[in-house]
Amino acid sequence: MTDISRKDRLRFRASRLARRAGAHLPELGLGGLVTAGGTVLLLQEELIKQLAGGLPVWLLALLALPLPIAAGWLTHLVRRRSPAPPPPLFGRLPFPDVIDALVGRDAELRQIQDRARERGVVVVQGPMGTGTSAVAIKATWDLAGDARKQRYADLRGPDRDRPETPLSVAQRVLRTLDRPPGAIQEADDATPQVIDALTGSGRVLLLDNVSAWSQVAWLPPRVPGAHIIVAGTFTDDLPPHTEPVQLGPLGPGAGRELLARHIGDERAERDPAALGLLVDACLGSPAEIVRVGRWLAGNPNIPLRSLVDDLERLPIAEKLDFVLNLSVKQLRPTAKQLLSLLSDLPVAELDHGAVAALLGVPAADDAIKELGDLGLVENVRMTRVRVTGAFRSTGTPDTPRKVAAWRRLVEHYAQQADTFGARLPDEGARTWFAMEDRVLLRVLARTPPVPKTGDALARIADGLETWFRLEQRHEDRLRAAAELARAAEALRDEQAQATAELRQCAVLLTTGDPRRARRHFNRAAELRVKVESWPAELHLEHAAILLASGDEFTAVESALVRYGQALSGGDVAGHTLRLTNVAALLLRKGQTLDHEGRGPEAHRLYADARAVLFESLDMARGTGDGNARAHAHELLALAHLYLGLAFDARSHLDQAERLYAGTADELGRARCLVQRAGVLLEDAQYAPEEVIRLLEEAGPRLPPAGVSTALAHLHLARLRPERIQEHQEAGLTALSPWDGIAEPRQVSELRARLLAL
Repeated sequence: MTDISRKDRLRFRASRLARRAGAHLPELGLGGLVTAGGTVLLLQEELIKQLAGGLPVWLLALLALPLPIAAGWLTHLVRRRSPAPPPPLFGRLPFPDVIDALVGRDAELRQIQDRARERGVVVVQGPMGTGTSAVAIKATWDLAGDARKQRYADLRGPDRDRPETPLSVAQRVLRTLDRPPGAIQEADDATPQVIDALTGSGRVLLLDNVSAWSQVAWLPPRVPGAHIIVAGTFTDDLPPHTEPVQLGPLGPGAGRELLARHIGDERAERDPAALGLLVDACLGSPAEIVRVGRWLAGNPNIPLRSLVDDLERLPIAEKLDFVLNLSVKQLRPTAKQLLSLLSDLPVAELDHGAVAALLGVPAADDAIKELGDLGLVENVRMTRVRVTGAFRSTGTPDTPRKVAAWRRLVEHYAQQADTFGARLPDEGARTWFAMEDRVLLRVLARTPPVPKTGDALARIADGLETWFRLEQRHEDRLRAAAELARAAEALRDEQAQATAELRQCAVLLTTGDPRRARRHFNRAAELRVKVESWPAELHLEHAAILLASGDEFTAVESALVRYGQALSGGDVAGHTLRLTNVAALLLRKGQTLDHEGRGPEAHRLYADARAVLFESLDMARGTGDGNARAHAHELLALAHLYLGLAFDARSHLDQAERLYAGTADELGRARCLVQRAGVLLEDAQYAPEEVIRLLEEAGPRLPPAGVSTALAHLHLARLRPERIQEHQEAGLTALSPWDGIAEPRQVSELRARLLAL
């Protein structure tokens, strides 16, 4: 079944012999160890005599000093060949540059500082155009002038119509604090992590452009030794305890000062009355005053009074749009075309490279600067362009020019996703995906998809799958695969659609929902009618579906054989995965035999599974895949536990947990924590508080459904008799995806044990 080469068999047997020899060392006892060690020392002494016998005394004296140093140096080099896994990087964004003195906001800045020192969490609220972000950024610099103490998260999403969800916001905040965003299932799970990351750090965390309090309601009310500033418009009601710092319109004096900054004091002093009337026409909005000031600065020959006269002839509702329309009319053709394309895009913001691709030019800096000088676009998050709220979409239907521009944009993102996806987990690639993943999702979600973009959309989805798997963001993996499936179906790309359906199947199996996983697998299978035409991934998911929904071991074995046949000979990662799944099958068969009272046969299968897993582990080391190694260690722990070797089981669980932590796989870590709790419960002298600690640590990282979640609640129900009903219900809910469908024996037995509580 394993189909391994003679060379691999020899290497595996040598490795197994070394492990077995090491395992028997404790049996020697102290005397045996001394005897064996003495024998080795005698042999070393004899060898040294033979080598040094012909050397003069002076040369031996010279060699006596450098030899120990050289030996230590060589030992250091050997140890460096197996470094510990590096800490995960999460693509934190830099804090915005310091802002010069703001006009007319001194009182609000003092108020923010006072409340920050009193409460720790400060809410800054203001309508669009009042400079809420600028005030919050300046306040952060005043509270923490050291850039190392500043943390920033811009919570605006790429979708103009739908704000970011609380979970998405929480994940973004965790990334800002260098915490794994995939470690949480709900927004509330992020609260203790924020407290842990900020307490006593002296940092200031600024959450900018919040659109609703519900996005950040999970934040802790106070963090000792740190400050949190939340700034935005807040379309919903704020809790009474927040007492926000309100930003209103600028006063007349501050408005005149701000306008004079843009047009120059000399020009402002020529007609102070007209200057005041222009400020009044802007209704005290800093954004509108800046827009008028920039337009006047670009038209130095137009008197202020002339613009005032034009505005006075207009109804109030049209006054604010007057200067905006004048600005648009004065644009050069390239800038005007860019504004038209940007305002009609389903994506709210683009980086400068994407803007150039949209226009079909090598660089678009001049057009961006022209629009920015007139206040028609703003640069956000360093080099990203966003159309200001004052300029609305024209709502015109797609034209051939717009369709061609969209194709160029999609192809640009596909190339970027290819490049940075191949470089993951490099820090630069993480930063790029952290900034662009929501944009890429929005590109995938365009309805209907533009013809001839299918290949580029599939490549974008590939990059997102790699990124979201790395971050363990399974909900986002599911969303990206669903959007690709929808787009591929509309474009009649069956291969991409089948790939997307299989991805959804894999994610749902990971999160413990075999019923929905089966539906997506069936859709993928329908696209490839003949089994012989199935790609390797389809056979693998077939085996996983069969294992998750019953005990059809013969069918699983057949699927794994077909998977191995579909793999290329050089696909080491694929063959590693196949061996791991073969071992999982052997363990499941052994469990079934064990429950039937056929212990010796079951133990033979456990031993076979252990041998296959050691082989898989050796192959995984060659690929450098930390997750594959972690999974092999996780299953090795089970094999040793079933064989009655609790010490070895704990050792493999420790290694699996360390590897999962190195790849930021919080779900894998949680499974290991549940298994460690189970191993401790096998010990007659276990400490209940230690088991509870492990299970509580695993809880937030586990999915709502699945065997591990149900098992954790079963253990907790036994350790907490006063909460037995709560854990019983939660455990049965975790097994609900198997209600009404075929289920494996382990699910049936787990359900029976929960019902028997």
